[in-house]
Amino acid sequence: MQKRTLNVFITLYSLFAFSMAWAFDLTQNFQGFVSIKTKDLYVDYIAPEKNKETVVLLNGLTYSTAQWDQLTTELKKKGLGVLRYDMDGMGKTLLRHGVKPEPYAYTDQVEDLYSLLKTIELKAPYNIVGLSYGGGITAAYSYKYGKTVKNAVLMAPYTEALEQQDAYIKFQVALTRLYFPFNPATNDQIYDYYLRQICYTTYPLVEPVVLENPLKLEAVFRMTQGIRKFRAADEAERFPKNTVHLIIAEKDQYIPREVLTKFWEAVPAQAKASLTILEGSEHKIPESKPAEAANIIESIVNGSYQGTN
Repeated sequence: MQKRTLNVFITLYSLFAFSMAWAFDLTQNFQGFVSIKTKDLYVDYIAPEKNKETVVLLNGLTYSTAQWDQLTTELKKKGLGVLRYDMDGMGKTLLRHGVKPEPYAYTDQVEDLYSLLKTIELKAPYNIVGLSYGGGITAAYSYKYGKTVKNAVLMAPYTEALEQQDAYIKFQVALTRLYFPFNPATNDQIYDYYLRQICYTTYPLVEPVVLENPLKLEAVFRMTQGIRKFRAADEAERFPKNTVHLIIAEKDQYIPREVLTKFWEAVPAQAKASLTILEGSEHKIPESKPAEAANIIESIVNGSYQGTN
C-alpha cells in the first residue's frame, strides 16, 4: 500500500514538475494555438534576432494574422521579432471556437491579450501595434496595464463610434420609438438590430474579406457591438508617459481626420510620443504602406522616432 502511494505521489509530482518546467520558447518561431484560461488563441510568432525586440500586432476588425504578411516580412528584415495572433472572433481562433452568441466585449479582448503575453512569458514592457479595432484594444490595454507598455502604436485607430453611422442608427431608434411606442426592446437592443443590418448589408461591399468563411460576418458584427461604446478620449489621461504613437492614414476611407485629431488633443502632453500623417496611405496601413510602416515601427522601438508633425 505504501509503495503504491509512493508511486502515485512520484507520478503526480513528475506531472507537476513537467508543467512547471514547460515554457514558451521565445528563441524559436511558432505557429499554433496557445491556451489561455477559457480559450485557445491562434498565434504566429517569429523570434527576434539577438538583442532585438519583439513587436505585438493587434488585428483590425476584419483582419486575421494573414493580413499582416507584408508588414511582418518588412519587420523580419530588420531583425525584429513579431507576435501576431487572432483575437477571439477572428481568423483561426474563430474557426476553432465558433461565433459567440453575444458581443465580444473589448474588455475581454484586453484580458486575453494580457493572459497571452503572460502565458508565453514575453518580457515586458511591450511594443504593441494596433490597427483600427486593434488600435482601440491597444489603447484600452494601455489604460489598464500601462506598466507593461513601452510603446502603444495606434494605426488609424478606432477611438469612438463612427459619427455618421452612429447618428443614422440613433435616428432609426428614435423612429422605432415613435412608430412602435410599446416595443419592449431596450434602446440598446434596437440600436444593435440596426447595427447588424448595416454590418450585413454594407460591410461585404467595402470589405469582401468578411465573406471568407460563414462565421466571419457575424463575428465582425459581434465585435463591433462589443466596442461601440468605447471612447478612447474618455480615459486618455491613463496613457503611460511617453508611450503613445499615433499614425494617421492620409487617405483614410473610414475614419475622418478630425476624429483622430480630436483624440490626439485629448491625450496628455506627457503621454504623447509621436504623431505621423502617413502620406498616400489608406486605412489599412500594413497593406497600403508596409515598408514605410516598418521603418516607423523600427524607429519607435529603437527610441529614435520623432514623428512628422
